[in-house]
Amino acid sequence: MKQKGFTLIELLVALAVGGLVLMSAVAVIYQVMWGTSRTNSQVVTLTDVHQAALRLKKDLVMAQSAYLLGGSNITLNWTDYTSFNPEENKNHISEYDLLSDGVLQRTYDGTTSIVGRNITYLNFTLSGSRVISVVITATEGDMTPRSETLEFSVYLRGGGL
Repeated sequence: MKQKGFTLIELLVALAVGGLVLMSAVAVIYQVMWGTSRTNSQVVTLTDVHQAALRLKKDLVMAQSAYLLGGSNITLNWTDYTSFNPEENKNHISEYDLLSDGVLQRTYDGTTSIVGRNITYLNFTLSGSRVISVVITATEGDMTPRSETLEFSVYLRGGGL
């Protein structure tokens, strides 16, 4: 007599093959999600640290004097001598403050703006008489946090500290 349907062995083999395929698919999806998260975190931290450093470098290159206010705060001063009339020369003040939520804030001539996010460490040190060294670190990411650190030094023009 011929019976219709599957045997128990056929069902167990099909279940085992299906389980292997499902586990492989889940592993691939997890790797893609983890890799994407890690890459996104690295891109964000690199962008944050480089944008903050770019703004800092521009002000430090112009600065004639700097006042270090603790490790993560600095005030920079310089005079713009581009006018032919000495009375029109303008003094500029740029202040940097690292806030507790990782935001790097810049106040330039009374106007406040955000120049960096996810900044976890910022330190200014004086090397010699007119060299400011800066270390800046950004950290971002939930699943796979990434951290990037950038170090640079700038020689102040004219004047001094």
